[in-house]
Amino acid sequence: MERGSGVPANHQRKVFREEIRNTIREAIFAGELRPGDRIIETFWAKELGVSQGPVREAIRDLEAQGLVETVPFKGSRVRTLTEKDIRDNYGVRICLESKSIRDALDRLDDRELEELSSRLGEILEEMDGCAGRGDLRAFTECDAAFHRAVIDATENQVLLRLWEQCNMRNWFSVSALTDAKSLKRLQQGHQRLLEEIRARDVRAAVSTVEDHLTGLMDGFIRGVQP
Repeated sequence: MERGSGVPANHQRKVFREEIRNTIREAIFAGELRPGDRIIETFWAKELGVSQGPVREAIRDLEAQGLVETVPFKGSRVRTLTEKDIRDNYGVRICLESKSIRDALDRLDDRELEELSSRLGEILEEMDGCAGRGDLRAFTECDAAFHRAVIDATENQVLLRLWEQCNMRNWFSVSALTDAKSLKRLQQGHQRLLEEIRARDVRAAVSTVEDHLTGLMDGFIRGVQP
């Protein structure tokens, strides 16, 4: 334990590691780090005012999440996704989100379902504004918040952890779905999903989320193809 801190040093190191990981991940999500860009330990250590140890650990975490790859003698860099990567990722995410809808609607009582529906409605209003402005980054944040709200409603932390690993919002920048009209169509699809969730129509809601994610997958594939 560090003198006078009252906090074990290993706990502080874990906090540093998580904060560093989140900072680098957000740089990837924001497009500040692009596929193929190197992640330089000394730069991030200096930028964040920490030693290289927790930076190295954070990079390993990002590698485990599939965002980063380490090349022998060349260091770590942001991964460039292949079509197979995208199909594998979305195949799993479709399974996770379909399960989350079934589990949430099975678990929630009427009051809890109304609370979830109200939260989803608020997010949809934000999405509509983002779509109208053609604000891709803000739209993807709303998209992630919408899907996460359904995941959170299951109270299944394992499901949430797996979903966070599969959530590819950082790769929207290479998607073909980047114009305002496409974003508006996506927002309308979320509106339909909300109505189906509110009506406890499991079959329709699962079909809608599967169609939605398949459309995103196809857009990503078009975006990464030469």
